[in-house]
Amino acid sequence: MRSLPVFALLAALLLCSGCLGSDERPAAAPGRIVDDGVAPEDAARPAITLVDPIPTKAALAAKPDAALRRRLEAGAVALVDMSGRMEIRPSAVDFAKDAGLVDVEWERWDDRGAVGRGRMIGVYCDPDCGRGRRIEAPATITLSKPVACPAGRFFDRSRVDIDSDDPAYKLTSWLAAPC
Repeated sequence: MRSLPVFALLAALLLCSGCLGSDERPAAAPGRIVDDGVAPEDAARPAITLVDPIPTKAALAAKPDAALRRRLEAGAVALVDMSGRMEIRPSAVDFAKDAGLVDVEWERWDDRGAVGRGRMIGVYCDPDCGRGRRIEAPATITLSKPVACPAGRFFDRSRVDIDSDDPAYKLTSWLAAPC
């Protein structure tokens, strides 16, 4: 009979601690669809198209030299690439861990956006980046969404379109403003 008071005490403690409270919801039944906030049409899209890119440590640490600082103070818009290179109309842009553009010639660069064409060089990471193959193709980079940072205005979005139907050439640009 001593176990009955102990059981009653444990039951009271469980009720008071909220373990059996009315806020409890049963776990989703197997096979039941749970709303994770991502629309079905977005589920197959690359994450970069759904969330904002984050500047790399190198981009956050980048500082303009005196000449660039004067141009930024005068209202120019610059780009900081993933390696921390900070320039206006750069001839090379690192836009992904294993990819970049070289020999970039800019068709347009103003305070709203920029468009340049160059040669993309990268690594197709299949089965992994260490054993992947080197790829190269003509590409276009489009910069947009200039934002104000403490050092000046910088483009915060980029898109790289690679002139190839090969799926290996579908790389994602991770450029972001340094603020």
